[in-house]
Amino acid sequence: MRLVLDSDVLVHALRRPKSEELYALHEKAARLFESCIELENELFLPTVIPIEVGTVLSKILPQDLAREGIGKLIRTTKEVYPYTDEATLNAVYSISSHIYFEKLVENSLRLSRIAKEEMDSWVPGWLAKREVMIGGMDIFVLTYAELKAAVLITNDWALWYVAWKRGLPCYWLSGLKDEQVSELASANKIEYPVQ
Repeated sequence: MRLVLDSDVLVHALRRPKSEELYALHEKAARLFESCIELENELFLPTVIPIEVGTVLSKILPQDLAREGIGKLIRTTKEVYPYTDEATLNAVYSISSHIYFEKLVENSLRLSRIAKEEMDSWVPGWLAKREVMIGGMDIFVLTYAELKAAVLITNDWALWYVAWKRGLPCYWLSGLKDEQVSELASANKIEYPVQ
């Protein structure tokens, strides 16, 4: 299964938390990332994700461990779009990056702020706010997952909600049970959220 793991999921996967309450998230994220290392799933990323992960890791880990984590991430990733050292793919990427850019602009105008629908109040993580806002990096991630027909896994509730409302296969890490994570790590899509 093609996965796009958001930067928050990858940061949880690549470092051991100091606080006990974050350990469950680390375990879930690590299991999903390991499924990509073991080739159960394929990891696809837009370039903004390794950059964001590197920025966060370099602030919370010693430099050598941050570099090691980013190296592991890049070695595991099937594609970091639009970066490639293959000449043939560079030609393809130069064409497809224009399509990606146009879709990014359109999504930034339509999806950065959406009204929440009261009928969705049953979904995990629901808060009584009337709208959801996502940022520019979230637009990059959502649009890339959409164009690659990949499954998006994030721990950002707002990004998850917008992607879910858009009809993308997506999962909110904090809302997943251990059994659900195991199914996803075994390259099985699951029904989510379940009412």
